[in-house]
Amino acid sequence: MYLTSEKPTEKALLVGVCNSSQGRWHELDRLEELQQLAKAAGAEVFEKILQIRPSFDPAYLVGKGKAFEIQEICEKFGIDLVIFDQDLSPSQVRNLEEIIKCKIIDRTELILDIFAQHAETIEAKIQVELAQLLYRMTRLTGKGVDLSRLGGGIGTRGPGEKKLEVDRRKIKDRISHLQRELMEIEKTRQLHYRRRREIYKVTLVGYTNSGKSSIMNLLTKSALPVEDRPFSTLDATTRMMFQNTLEKQVVVSDTVGFIEDIPHHLIASFKATLGVAREADLLIHVIDITNEPVEPKIETVQSVLNDIECGNKPILNVFNKVDLVIEPSVIERLREKYPYALFVSAKLKKGIDELKKEIIRKFQSLES
Repeated sequence: MYLTSEKPTEKALLVGVCNSSQGRWHELDRLEELQQLAKAAGAEVFEKILQIRPSFDPAYLVGKGKAFEIQEICEKFGIDLVIFDQDLSPSQVRNLEEIIKCKIIDRTELILDIFAQHAETIEAKIQVELAQLLYRMTRLTGKGVDLSRLGGGIGTRGPGEKKLEVDRRKIKDRISHLQRELMEIEKTRQLHYRRRREIYKVTLVGYTNSGKSSIMNLLTKSALPVEDRPFSTLDATTRMMFQNTLEKQVVVSDTVGFIEDIPHHLIASFKATLGVAREADLLIHVIDITNEPVEPKIETVQSVLNDIECGNKPILNVFNKVDLVIEPSVIERLREKYPYALFVSAKLKKGIDELKKEIIRKFQSLES
Protein backbone atom coordinates (compact mmCIF):
# COMPACT_ATOMS: atom_id res chain seq x y z
CA MET A 1 0.00 0.00 0.00
CA TYR A 2 1.44 3.36 -1.07
CA LEU A 3 0.80 6.57 0.78
CA THR A 4 0.11 9.77 -1.12
CA SER A 5 0.41 13.37 0.01
CA GLU A 6 -2.28 14.57 -2.39
CA LYS A 7 -5.35 16.07 -0.75
CA PRO A 8 -8.64 14.41 -1.66
CA THR A 9 -10.88 16.34 -4.02
CA GLU A 10 -13.55 18.34 -2.24
CA LYS A 11 -17.14 17.70 -3.31
CA ALA A 12 -18.86 21.05 -3.81
CA LEU A 13 -22.43 22.28 -4.02
CA LEU A 14 -22.96 25.61 -5.81
CA VAL A 15 -25.69 28.06 -4.75
CA GLY A 16 -26.97 31.13 -6.56
CA VAL A 17 -29.73 33.60 -5.71
CA CYS A 18 -31.60 36.06 -7.93
CA ASN A 19 -34.55 38.36 -7.27
CA SER A 20 -36.75 37.62 -10.28
CA SER A 21 -37.57 35.09 -12.98
CA GLN A 22 -36.15 37.54 -15.51
CA GLY A 23 -32.78 37.49 -13.77
CA ARG A 24 -32.57 33.71 -13.53
CA TRP A 25 -30.89 33.28 -16.94
CA HIS A 26 -28.08 35.63 -16.01
CA GLU A 27 -27.64 33.85 -12.68
CA LEU A 28 -27.63 30.46 -14.41
CA ASP A 29 -24.81 31.74 -16.65
CA ARG A 30 -22.95 32.86 -13.54
CA LEU A 31 -23.42 29.44 -11.95
CA GLU A 32 -21.94 27.82 -15.06
CA GLU A 33 -18.96 30.13 -14.71
CA LEU A 34 -18.79 29.39 -10.98
CA GLN A 35 -18.62 25.69 -11.85
CA GLN A 36 -15.59 26.32 -14.07
CA LEU A 37 -13.97 28.33 -11.29
CA ALA A 38 -14.67 25.57 -8.75
CA LYS A 39 -13.13 22.97 -11.06
CA ALA A 40 -10.10 25.22 -11.54
CA ALA A 41 -9.72 25.33 -7.75
CA GLY A 42 -9.76 21.52 -7.62
CA ALA A 43 -13.34 20.85 -6.55
CA GLU A 44 -15.71 18.20 -7.87
CA VAL A 45 -19.02 19.97 -8.48
CA PHE A 46 -21.92 17.80 -7.36
CA GLU A 47 -24.86 20.07 -8.24
CA LYS A 48 -26.00 23.68 -8.69
CA ILE A 49 -28.94 25.22 -6.82
CA LEU A 50 -30.71 28.45 -7.81
CA GLN A 51 -33.20 30.20 -5.55
CA ILE A 52 -35.45 33.03 -6.74
CA ARG A 53 -36.56 35.34 -3.94
CA PRO A 54 -37.57 39.05 -3.81
CA SER A 55 -34.58 40.03 -1.69
CA PHE A 56 -31.52 38.48 -0.05
CA ASP A 57 -32.07 37.19 3.47
CA PRO A 58 -29.86 39.33 5.76
CA ALA A 59 -29.11 36.35 8.00
CA TYR A 60 -28.61 33.53 5.47
CA LEU A 61 -28.66 35.14 1.97
CA VAL A 62 -31.00 32.29 0.97
CA GLY A 63 -34.12 31.67 3.02
CA LYS A 64 -33.68 29.76 6.26
CA GLY A 65 -35.78 26.92 4.87
CA LYS A 66 -33.48 26.69 1.84
CA ALA A 67 -30.48 26.59 4.18
CA PHE A 68 -31.95 23.51 5.91
CA GLU A 69 -32.66 21.98 2.50
CA ILE A 70 -29.01 22.49 1.56
CA GLN A 71 -28.00 20.90 4.87
CA GLU A 72 -30.01 17.78 4.04
CA ILE A 73 -28.41 17.52 0.60
CA CYS A 74 -24.92 17.94 2.06
CA GLU A 75 -25.51 15.29 4.71
CA LYS A 76 -27.10 12.82 2.28
CA PHE A 77 -24.47 13.11 -0.45
CA GLY A 78 -21.33 13.84 1.58
CA ILE A 79 -20.78 17.43 0.42
CA ASP A 80 -17.59 19.00 1.80
CA LEU A 81 -17.99 22.54 0.55
CA VAL A 82 -20.83 24.93 -0.35
CA ILE A 83 -19.90 27.82 -2.65
CA PHE A 84 -22.24 30.80 -2.90
CA ASP A 85 -22.15 32.91 -6.06
CA GLN A 86 -22.90 36.09 -4.11
CA ASP A 87 -20.54 37.57 -1.53
CA LEU A 88 -21.44 36.62 2.03
CA SER A 89 -21.10 38.72 5.16
CA PRO A 90 -19.22 37.21 8.12
CA SER A 91 -22.50 36.74 10.02
CA GLN A 92 -24.10 34.99 7.03
CA VAL A 93 -21.17 32.58 6.82
CA ARG A 94 -21.41 31.88 10.54
CA ASN A 95 -25.18 31.36 10.41
CA LEU A 96 -24.97 29.09 7.35
CA GLU A 97 -22.17 26.99 8.85
CA GLU A 98 -24.22 26.47 12.02
CA ILE A 99 -27.05 24.96 9.95
CA ILE A 100 -25.25 23.25 7.07
CA LYS A 101 -22.34 21.92 9.17
CA CYS A 102 -19.73 22.16 6.40
CA LYS A 103 -17.39 24.76 4.96
CA ILE A 104 -19.05 27.79 3.35
CA ILE A 105 -17.23 30.14 0.98
CA ASP A 106 -18.34 32.75 -1.54
CA ARG A 107 -17.31 33.69 -5.08
CA THR A 108 -14.62 36.11 -3.91
CA GLU A 109 -12.93 33.53 -1.66
CA LEU A 110 -13.00 31.02 -4.51
CA ILE A 111 -11.31 33.46 -6.92
CA LEU A 112 -8.71 34.33 -4.28
CA ASP A 113 -8.02 30.62 -3.83
CA ILE A 114 -7.43 30.13 -7.58
CA PHE A 115 -5.08 33.11 -7.64
CA ALA A 116 -3.25 31.66 -4.64
CA GLN A 117 -2.77 28.33 -6.43
CA HIS A 118 -1.44 29.99 -9.59
CA ALA A 119 0.89 32.51 -7.96
CA GLU A 120 4.46 31.51 -8.81
CA THR A 121 6.59 34.65 -9.01
CA ILE A 122 7.48 36.75 -5.97
CA GLU A 123 5.36 39.63 -7.26
CA ALA A 124 2.29 37.46 -7.83
CA LYS A 125 2.62 35.92 -4.36
CA ILE A 126 2.86 39.37 -2.77
CA GLN A 127 -0.19 40.56 -4.70
CA VAL A 128 -2.27 37.52 -3.77
CA GLU A 129 -1.29 37.64 -0.11
CA LEU A 130 -2.16 41.33 0.03
CA ALA A 131 -5.56 40.69 -1.56
CA GLN A 132 -6.24 37.86 0.91
CA LEU A 133 -5.31 40.01 3.89
CA LEU A 134 -7.37 43.00 2.73
CA TYR A 135 -10.37 40.73 2.19
CA ARG A 136 -10.11 38.87 5.49
CA MET A 137 -9.23 41.98 7.48
CA THR A 138 -12.85 43.08 7.14
CA ARG A 139 -14.04 39.66 8.34
CA LEU A 140 -12.08 39.13 11.54
CA THR A 141 -14.57 40.76 13.90
CA GLY A 142 -16.72 38.11 15.50
CA LYS A 143 -15.69 35.39 13.09
CA GLY A 144 -13.45 32.91 14.82
CA VAL A 145 -14.60 30.17 12.46
CA ASP A 146 -12.66 31.81 9.61
CA LEU A 147 -9.32 31.35 11.30
CA SER A 148 -10.19 27.87 12.51
CA ARG A 149 -10.46 26.67 8.89
CA LEU A 150 -6.92 27.56 7.83
CA GLY A 151 -5.19 24.81 5.91
CA GLY A 152 -8.53 23.20 5.14
CA GLY A 153 -8.54 23.18 1.35
CA ILE A 154 -10.37 25.50 -1.07
CA GLY A 155 -10.82 29.03 0.21
CA THR A 156 -8.17 28.72 2.91
CA ARG A 157 -4.82 28.42 1.16
CA GLY A 158 -2.34 30.79 -0.38
CA PRO A 159 1.01 32.51 0.09
CA GLY A 160 -0.25 34.27 3.20
CA GLU A 161 -2.18 31.46 4.87
CA LYS A 162 0.13 31.15 7.86
CA LYS A 163 0.17 34.92 8.40
CA LEU A 164 -3.62 35.05 8.64
CA GLU A 165 -3.40 33.47 12.07
CA VAL A 166 -2.08 36.64 13.68
CA ASP A 167 -4.12 39.42 15.23
CA ARG A 168 -5.55 42.51 13.55
CA ARG A 169 -2.62 44.80 14.44
CA LYS A 170 -0.06 42.43 12.98
CA ILE A 171 -2.20 41.98 9.87
CA LYS A 172 -2.25 45.77 9.41
CA ASP A 173 1.54 45.81 9.72
CA ARG A 174 1.83 43.01 7.19
CA ILE A 175 -0.48 44.84 4.76
CA SER A 176 1.67 47.98 5.03
CA HIS A 177 4.82 45.95 4.42
CA LEU A 178 3.37 44.26 1.32
CA GLN A 179 2.13 47.57 -0.04
CA ARG A 180 5.64 49.02 0.32
CA GLU A 181 7.08 46.03 -1.54
CA LEU A 182 4.62 46.51 -4.38
CA MET A 183 5.46 50.23 -4.51
CA GLU A 184 9.12 49.33 -5.00
CA ILE A 185 8.16 46.91 -7.77
CA GLU A 186 6.06 49.66 -9.36
CA LYS A 187 9.00 52.11 -9.23
CA THR A 188 11.24 49.57 -10.96
CA ARG A 189 8.57 48.95 -13.59
CA GLN A 190 8.19 52.70 -14.19
CA LEU A 191 11.92 52.90 -14.92
CA HIS A 192 11.50 50.17 -17.54
CA TYR A 193 8.51 52.01 -19.02
CA ARG A 194 10.55 55.21 -19.38
CA ARG A 195 13.23 53.27 -21.24
CA ARG A 196 10.52 51.97 -23.58
CA ARG A 197 9.38 55.37 -24.80
CA GLU A 198 10.94 54.73 -28.18
CA ILE A 199 8.88 51.59 -28.78
CA TYR A 200 5.20 50.91 -29.42
CA LYS A 201 3.47 49.08 -26.59
CA VAL A 202 0.53 46.69 -27.12
CA THR A 203 -1.29 45.01 -24.22
CA LEU A 204 -3.67 42.07 -24.50
CA VAL A 205 -6.69 42.35 -22.21
CA GLY A 206 -9.85 40.29 -21.94
CA TYR A 207 -12.08 38.02 -19.94
CA THR A 208 -10.26 35.13 -18.30
CA ASN A 209 -9.65 32.09 -20.52
CA SER A 210 -10.36 34.00 -23.74
CA GLY A 211 -7.11 32.92 -25.40
CA LYS A 212 -4.83 35.89 -24.76
CA SER A 213 -1.72 33.78 -24.15
CA SER A 214 -2.29 31.80 -27.36
CA ILE A 215 -2.55 35.00 -29.39
CA MET A 216 0.50 36.39 -27.56
CA ASN A 217 2.51 33.33 -28.66
CA LEU A 218 1.45 33.74 -32.29
CA LEU A 219 2.12 37.49 -32.41
CA THR A 220 5.57 37.21 -30.82
CA LYS A 221 6.66 33.68 -31.81
CA SER A 222 6.88 32.80 -28.12
CA ALA A 223 6.11 29.60 -26.23
CA LEU A 224 4.31 30.82 -23.13
CA PRO A 225 2.35 28.14 -21.25
CA VAL A 226 -1.27 27.89 -22.44
CA GLU A 227 -3.84 26.25 -20.19
CA ASP A 228 -7.58 25.84 -20.60
CA ARG A 229 -8.49 27.11 -17.16
CA PRO A 230 -9.29 30.48 -15.55
CA PHE A 231 -6.47 32.75 -14.39
CA SER A 232 -3.62 30.63 -15.71
CA THR A 233 -1.74 33.93 -16.34
CA LEU A 234 -1.15 36.16 -13.32
CA ASP A 235 2.05 37.98 -14.25
CA ALA A 236 2.46 40.49 -17.04
CA THR A 237 4.72 39.02 -19.73
CA THR A 238 6.25 41.14 -22.49
CA ARG A 239 7.71 39.94 -25.80
CA MET A 240 8.82 41.53 -29.08
CA MET A 241 6.58 41.40 -32.14
CA PHE A 242 8.79 40.90 -35.18
CA GLN A 243 8.11 43.37 -38.02
CA ASN A 244 10.18 45.53 -40.36
CA THR A 245 7.59 48.10 -41.43
CA LEU A 246 7.54 50.57 -38.55
CA GLU A 247 10.36 52.85 -37.47
CA LYS A 248 9.97 51.75 -33.85
CA GLN A 249 9.87 48.27 -32.39
CA VAL A 250 6.60 46.79 -31.12
CA VAL A 251 6.31 44.92 -27.82
CA VAL A 252 3.26 42.92 -26.78
CA SER A 253 2.28 42.26 -23.16
CA ASP A 254 -0.09 39.63 -21.79
CA THR A 255 -1.71 40.21 -18.42
CA VAL A 256 -4.16 38.73 -15.94
CA GLY A 257 -7.67 37.99 -17.20
CA PHE A 258 -10.76 39.79 -15.92
CA ILE A 259 -14.03 38.35 -14.64
CA GLU A 260 -17.45 39.59 -13.58
CA ASP A 261 -17.42 40.84 -9.98
CA ILE A 262 -13.65 40.54 -9.80
CA PRO A 263 -12.77 41.28 -6.16
CA HIS A 264 -11.76 44.92 -5.84
CA HIS A 265 -8.98 43.83 -3.48
CA LEU A 266 -7.45 41.95 -6.41
CA ILE A 267 -7.66 44.96 -8.70
CA ALA A 268 -5.94 47.06 -6.04
CA SER A 269 -3.28 44.43 -5.34
CA PHE A 270 -2.57 43.77 -9.02
CA LYS A 271 -2.27 47.46 -9.85
CA ALA A 272 1.43 47.09 -10.64
CA THR A 273 0.86 44.15 -12.96
CA LEU A 274 -2.03 45.93 -14.68
CA GLY A 275 0.28 48.88 -15.26
CA VAL A 276 1.14 47.37 -18.66
CA ALA A 277 -2.42 48.24 -19.71
CA ARG A 278 -2.12 51.82 -18.48
CA GLU A 279 1.19 52.27 -20.32
CA ALA A 280 -0.03 50.70 -23.59
CA ASP A 281 -0.35 52.63 -26.84
CA LEU A 282 -2.91 50.09 -28.02
CA LEU A 283 -5.12 47.60 -26.17
CA ILE A 284 -6.18 44.39 -27.89
CA HIS A 285 -9.36 43.09 -26.31
CA VAL A 286 -9.46 39.32 -26.86
CA ILE A 287 -13.04 38.00 -26.71
CA ASP A 288 -14.04 34.33 -26.60
CA ILE A 289 -16.77 34.23 -29.24
CA THR A 290 -18.10 30.95 -27.79
CA ASN A 291 -18.62 32.42 -24.33
CA GLU A 292 -22.13 33.63 -25.05
CA PRO A 293 -23.63 36.04 -24.46
CA VAL A 294 -20.44 37.96 -25.23
CA GLU A 295 -21.79 41.46 -24.54
CA PRO A 296 -21.78 41.17 -20.71
CA LYS A 297 -18.18 39.89 -20.85
CA ILE A 298 -17.19 42.85 -23.04
CA GLU A 299 -18.87 45.23 -20.60
CA THR A 300 -17.05 43.58 -17.67
CA VAL A 301 -13.67 44.09 -19.31
CA GLN A 302 -14.50 47.71 -20.14
CA SER A 303 -15.57 48.28 -16.53
CA VAL A 304 -12.26 46.95 -15.18
CA LEU A 305 -10.34 49.06 -17.73
CA ASN A 306 -12.23 52.09 -16.42
CA ASP A 307 -11.33 51.10 -12.85
CA ILE A 308 -7.61 51.02 -13.69
CA GLU A 309 -7.86 54.34 -15.54
CA CYS A 310 -7.29 53.20 -19.11
CA GLY A 311 -10.83 53.00 -20.43
CA ASN A 312 -10.18 55.73 -23.01
CA LYS A 313 -7.18 54.10 -24.66
CA PRO A 314 -7.33 52.97 -28.31
CA ILE A 315 -8.75 49.45 -28.33
CA LEU A 316 -9.05 46.76 -30.98
CA ASN A 317 -11.68 44.08 -30.43
CA VAL A 318 -10.54 40.59 -31.50
CA PHE A 319 -13.04 37.73 -31.41
CA ASN A 320 -11.16 34.47 -30.86
CA LYS A 321 -12.14 30.77 -31.27
CA VAL A 322 -14.15 31.29 -34.48
CA ASP A 323 -13.29 27.69 -35.40
CA LEU A 324 -15.74 26.57 -32.71
CA VAL A 325 -18.67 28.59 -34.07
CA ILE A 326 -21.25 26.33 -35.69
CA GLU A 327 -23.87 28.90 -36.66
CA PRO A 328 -22.54 31.54 -39.16
CA SER A 329 -25.21 34.03 -38.08
CA VAL A 330 -23.34 34.45 -34.77
CA ILE A 331 -20.34 35.94 -36.59
CA GLU A 332 -22.57 37.95 -38.93
CA ARG A 333 -24.38 39.54 -35.99
CA LEU A 334 -21.14 40.47 -34.25
CA ARG A 335 -19.60 41.84 -37.47
CA GLU A 336 -22.59 44.12 -37.81
CA LYS A 337 -22.44 45.26 -34.18
CA TYR A 338 -18.61 45.57 -34.08
CA PRO A 339 -17.68 46.62 -37.65
CA TYR A 340 -14.01 47.29 -36.83
CA ALA A 341 -13.42 44.02 -34.97
CA LEU A 342 -11.27 41.14 -36.20
CA PHE A 343 -12.26 37.47 -36.09
CA VAL A 344 -9.50 34.94 -35.49
CA SER A 345 -8.73 31.41 -34.42
CA ALA A 346 -5.55 31.11 -32.39
CA LYS A 347 -5.87 27.34 -32.52
CA LEU A 348 -5.90 27.26 -36.34
CA LYS A 349 -3.68 30.38 -36.65
CA LYS A 350 -6.47 31.92 -38.69
CA GLY A 351 -6.62 35.73 -38.91
CA ILE A 352 -3.35 36.29 -37.03
CA ASP A 353 -1.60 37.82 -40.06
CA GLU A 354 -4.51 40.23 -40.44
CA LEU A 355 -4.20 41.09 -36.75
CA LYS A 356 -0.49 41.87 -37.16
CA LYS A 357 -1.23 44.04 -40.18
CA GLU A 358 -3.92 45.94 -38.29
CA ILE A 359 -1.53 46.58 -35.37
CA ILE A 360 1.04 47.95 -37.82
CA ARG A 361 -1.60 50.09 -39.54
CA LYS A 362 -2.63 51.60 -36.21
CA PHE A 363 0.95 52.68 -35.51
CA GLN A 364 1.66 53.79 -39.08
CA SER A 365 -1.05 56.40 -38.65
CA LEU A 366 0.96 57.80 -35.72
CA GLU A 367 4.14 58.01 -37.79
CA SER A 368 2.56 59.70 -40.81
